[in-house]
Amino acid sequence: MGYCSLPCYQSEKHAVCSEAFYKECVISELKEMNTSSQDRDKVLKMLSEDLEQKAEEDSDSGEEDDLERRLHGLDMDRDIHLVWSRLTQKEKEDFARMLQDGRLARLIEIWTPWWRCKENHKLVKEQERVAGLCEGTRRMPDILEDIPDISTLLKSGQPAVECRFDLINILYGYCFVSRIHNGCHMECPVDSTQDLLDVSAVLRDQYRCGSTGDAIQKAFDDVCKSGKKSEGVSKEFNLTVLEDVKVIISGPGQAKSLTFMSAALSDLILLLRSALVIIKKELKSHDEAESRNLTELKALKSQVFKAEKKLMFLLSWIQHFGTSVQQLLPMLQFEIETRQSEIEDVEEIKTLVEHNMDKLKPPDTTHAENSSTETIHRKIVELD
Repeated sequence: MGYCSLPCYQSEKHAVCSEAFYKECVISELKEMNTSSQDRDKVLKMLSEDLEQKAEEDSDSGEEDDLERRLHGLDMDRDIHLVWSRLTQKEKEDFARMLQDGRLARLIEIWTPWWRCKENHKLVKEQERVAGLCEGTRRMPDILEDIPDISTLLKSGQPAVECRFDLINILYGYCFVSRIHNGCHMECPVDSTQDLLDVSAVLRDQYRCGSTGDAIQKAFDDVCKSGKKSEGVSKEFNLTVLEDVKVIISGPGQAKSLTFMSAALSDLILLLRSALVIIKKELKSHDEAESRNLTELKALKSQVFKAEKKLMFLLSWIQHFGTSVQQLLPMLQFEIETRQSEIEDVEEIKTLVEHNMDKLKPPDTTHAENSSTETIHRKIVELD
């Protein structure tokens, strides 16, 4: 079988001819081989394995095409239950195994918070940033424009001094939600907002914090009450979030800057506004089969509305009184170190208990009882 050129040989039109050509050459070569039957068996085995591998690849390709067809047109975020129902039993079992052994977690790239991105710590005058230094969710959120002056929001007098403690509680909620959503909190605004309200009493109940410790402890307590602790949120994770709060309050660069605090509150305001738009649409639809309970939705709408107003007030307040929050940094560091020490003490006690566990166990008397029983049996036999 001849080919006029290399392109002719490589053409898909001649794929069948090429396969026939390969087959003819191999058979001819096997017939002419001056080797032992053992060598021929090895060659045949290699060919067989190659064919099996190709068959498996074709099968996998077919399964992928079939899966793509079954999931075509579905929204992977909104149609979760429908996506699951269209998986085969084997696919569900494979997914469960990947979830259990941690392979799924390894597929997810851990998000680096924008306040931890080194490029965002380069101070640029007048809050202008070099475009492209940090991209996507690692890019510092834009600070809202047209921030009202605090004097226009206050009816009379000075703002309460507790505002600075309230801000710590809110920033904890922001860092917490941003991390548990791996930087994608804006993609699911209602769920993210609910998580925020769950862990920030200041936004949820208009709670007033009396101190730095109160603001932190209230957040920790809310994490436990909301069930987030059972979802894999550890004490170490809470400490990481506290470190995040400290970084945001400190701001970029060596000099104390209010940029990070303003950016964080701006991001939260946009999050709540997005959630509010979705909630209003669900309330208008009155589709009880698909939407949340209407009573709960109305309550959530009221909470989100009040929380957004609170955040806008604090964003305005920061522009004039933000440095008073930075004065709390030594106390915040003290709270972090105290809680770190508590964790280390608990771990030390746990290690000691585990080390001495064998000593706390009652002695094993099984062997002694068996020996005693055998002795009695022997004596009975001797008496007989």
